[in-house]
Amino acid sequence: MKTPERKRIRPSIRRRLLAYLLAPLTVLLVIGVVIDHRSIVTPIHAAFDRSLVRTATAIAVQIRHEGNGNFSVPLPERPPPPLRAMPDERIFYRVTDTQGNTLAGTAGLPMAAPDEDDFSFRDVTYEGLPLRVVSYRLNVDGHPLVVTSGETTFRRERIVHQLDLSFGLNDFVQMLLVFVFALMGIAIATRPLYRLRDRIVARPARVLDPIDTDDVPNEVLPLVQSINTLLATVRDSALSQQHFLANAAHQLRTPLTGLKAQLEVMVRETSGTALQPRVEQLHSGIDRLAHTANQLLALARAEPSAHRSSRFHKVDLPRLIGEIINASLDRALSHHIDLGADCQPVQVQGLYWLLHEALNNLIDNAIRHTPAGGQITVSCGTVHGCPFLEVEDTGAGIAPAERDKVKERFYRGQNSSGDSCGLGLSIVDEAARAHGATFRILEGRMGKGTRMRIDFSHPAQPRPAGNSPGPG
Repeated sequence: MKTPERKRIRPSIRRRLLAYLLAPLTVLLVIGVVIDHRSIVTPIHAAFDRSLVRTATAIAVQIRHEGNGNFSVPLPERPPPPLRAMPDERIFYRVTDTQGNTLAGTAGLPMAAPDEDDFSFRDVTYEGLPLRVVSYRLNVDGHPLVVTSGETTFRRERIVHQLDLSFGLNDFVQMLLVFVFALMGIAIATRPLYRLRDRIVARPARVLDPIDTDDVPNEVLPLVQSINTLLATVRDSALSQQHFLANAAHQLRTPLTGLKAQLEVMVRETSGTALQPRVEQLHSGIDRLAHTANQLLALARAEPSAHRSSRFHKVDLPRLIGEIINASLDRALSHHIDLGADCQPVQVQGLYWLLHEALNNLIDNAIRHTPAGGQITVSCGTVHGCPFLEVEDTGAGIAPAERDKVKERFYRGQNSSGDSCGLGLSIVDEAARAHGATFRILEGRMGKGTRMRIDFSHPAQPRPAGNSPGPG
């Protein structure tokens, strides 16, 4: 069992910019939180330490020397907690002499180590409670004493936690806002890239005109210039091929016309002789060669590079249909085919000669594949406000699997006649693309035959009163 392949994530400039911005922003956030914490902790601890110092000095003021080395401290052994005290918040004090004898307060309260200053601080644990203690060394009537005051650290830790949370949230919101603004800035800065992408995507695949570089950012200008160079190379190559094809087809037409004239004379001269079948076969081959040359010339003219500079004009579809039916009627009658039209007044913007070539190929294709006694109907009109041009026959039809293939150049379907060169429907498809239309091959409405339909994407033009415009 094959393991499913992971979908490859394509690189994105936006994601890369966001990653390059997000990483340093995250580092700055962490550094900011650490700096804010340190800037918060030091003043808070200093404030609480000053409070402890005031407590110790207030206790020292209460000490009374009663003589003979006896001292009295008119304070309770366990002072009450401060107002609005937290649960488990307590205050302790202890007065000792230099030998460590407790004169007042809590006997087991740890003392802070002596320091150069009069006050020394220490963090201790007493009775399972975290304490911050300060020891104050003083002399009372020549007797050195130590006053130690301590309090639980719950209140200062709560304030530090609240301020940490406040500053951390503030830093996070600031980073989030910077991130959002950076995202907006990236979106605005990359908007020209997306406009360029949309312009390239919206271009038809066959349009080889250079991309306008007026609004292209400097960072991608070399890329666009390289694309323009490539488009110019492809366009020149296509033009060279089209010119060669058109010139070759044009050069073939003159000698082929002369050959056809000479063969027609030979057919008459060899009538009733043994050479007549061979001459007729040669005449038929020259006809096919002339038809192929004409189709190659028409295909070359239908290429976008051949008519890119042409301007579209209003084309009256009923008039176009009438002209081509009049030109094809004798051929249809010779094949015993009923050729008719069902037209509604409608106009399109297009190239008259190119639509004439396309419709002529559709009717030619229908006559080739419709048996004697069949019918061909050429129709035009609008569906949901958009024009269409359609040729329906009662021939053998085209299998659904072949309907896309028959549009390819030189492809000949199963029902193709021997004199078909496989270019007619390619010319129709090119003409439809040139007009922004869609060429579809459908089944006949009666369940047999074929409908060749060109659907124009642009709304129909209203037919003006009076004479319709001539070929554009």
